[in-house]
Amino acid sequence: MKEFGFYNDFDDALMLNEQIEINNENGDYLVSNSPKLKANIIAPEINFYLKNTTASVLEKAKNTLLLYEARASAFDMAKDVDYEKEVGKNVVIVSNSGREELANLLKENGYKVIELTHFEVKFIYGAAGELSVLVLRANDEFEVDCDFFLVENARDYMLKQSGCYEISGLKDEKVLEILNAKSPKFRYKSFTQYDSSICQYHERRTEICGRCAEVCPTVAILKEDETKHLVFSQIDCTNCGNCISVCPSGSLDSTLMPQSSFATIAKLYKDKVALIVSEEINLEELSVSLPQNVLPFVILAPHLLSQTHFLTLLQESGASVILYSKSLGKGEKDAISIVNQIYELKFKEQAIHHAKDKAELESALKKAKLIDGSQHSINEYALPKREIFAKRLELIVGENDLGVVKSGEMIRYGEVKINAETCTLCLSCVGACNVSALVADKKTNSILFNPSVCTACGYCELSCAEKNTISLEVGKLALKPETFVYSELAHDELFACVECGKEFATKKAVEKIAAIMQPRFGNDRAKIKALYCCADCKAKIMVQAQLNAMREDLLNG
Repeated sequence: MKEFGFYNDFDDALMLNEQIEINNENGDYLVSNSPKLKANIIAPEINFYLKNTTASVLEKAKNTLLLYEARASAFDMAKDVDYEKEVGKNVVIVSNSGREELANLLKENGYKVIELTHFEVKFIYGAAGELSVLVLRANDEFEVDCDFFLVENARDYMLKQSGCYEISGLKDEKVLEILNAKSPKFRYKSFTQYDSSICQYHERRTEICGRCAEVCPTVAILKEDETKHLVFSQIDCTNCGNCISVCPSGSLDSTLMPQSSFATIAKLYKDKVALIVSEEINLEELSVSLPQNVLPFVILAPHLLSQTHFLTLLQESGASVILYSKSLGKGEKDAISIVNQIYELKFKEQAIHHAKDKAELESALKKAKLIDGSQHSINEYALPKREIFAKRLELIVGENDLGVVKSGEMIRYGEVKINAETCTLCLSCVGACNVSALVADKKTNSILFNPSVCTACGYCELSCAEKNTISLEVGKLALKPETFVYSELAHDELFACVECGKEFATKKAVEKIAAIMQPRFGNDRAKIKALYCCADCKAKIMVQAQLNAMREDLLNG
């Protein structure tokens, strides 16, 4: 297999880099500009760019190679896994008007078909190859097992499982084509990767998140309430990206274009204005004049974009970004809002231009430009997305105080405050924070806080044993140097064991426990003294007290 193939159906001959093979016959390539050549990846943005750019012949050749390389990088760095599942040919068709001809066509092609109306279907669960339909009949209900579920005018719950298809408006032959492509091997990919260590739902005593499961249009992500675990069903995932865009900590990422892959591709766009287009856009039908420094940047869906993606592309390119998408979800809106606020305060420029239609796109193409001082490149290796954003934002802020930006509902920042007088440094809050916004410093016996990585989840408040000790102010991020360093919220001295002198706990913790327990011990000097001792000495004192008591009992007869 060769890397780059180009099918030339342009009127004129084109000058392309020698790494791109022009071939109008046949071949096998990694990336091609046209489905007329066999390739793993078809990249329609290449023809779109060549047809619409105003760049010079030489720049066209250089940039076309860049577009090929971007696609190849995404392929090489993808972390998806291919799966396949054996499925049979049992089909349920649900239609109130009847699809007899479809049923007959499927039977002729070896499928076993059961026809039902909407009134007979109570529920459906399972996955492709092992679906179960709960059927209502004559004051009774029973289950029908099937491999595929076809429905006209589906209700909301009917398309949540894999193997379920809306067939309204589809011709019988098209439905047969869909089923034949899925049987006897149902092939699917893993589209998301998950890091439970920074998940704001995983094993929390109280539910403080779970947005991914709430926005999932299928049953690909479910919450297991008892254990607070997320359950993933890759076979049911449609790769919409909704879960990724609303994840506050960055524990979810795309396998087809993870953050590391996105950053690598972004570096190719240095000194270019990136026009982000999702695969839902039909580029063959889009005709618009592209300024010479504008290059398309293809993504699967806008829901895959977080504030970290946007800032990575902005800094690596050193230019503003255009996002061409018909609609945006809450996650992308919040991401665009916070990044635009930052660039307005720092550069007095709009960072991201969102265009919903051709007219808005033409307007955005006139406004987008290189932003002086915006270009920065960092090594993102092994960093969570939240920390990547913080590091990149720190480069923008520098030594300045730029003011405050507001964070939205989906992208939250917060300021944690601790009442040092009532804090006993039990470190429950530190243990509760899995994004390292709160940490313990053993050298200074203190609790430190870094607002640049805080997700404002509130779990530190819920975990604190002391009343009115931790407070959280949500919704703002200060753009000043102090935001990116750990500052002290509370500290205490260590208490030395009154018996051996070993430091074993904070002074406030010992004094608090002693104040609670001492009245209960009355005049028992041993127990009272043990309150101020380390664990080893505490045991010795209590054993010695028991021996003394036994000796006195023996002496007293």
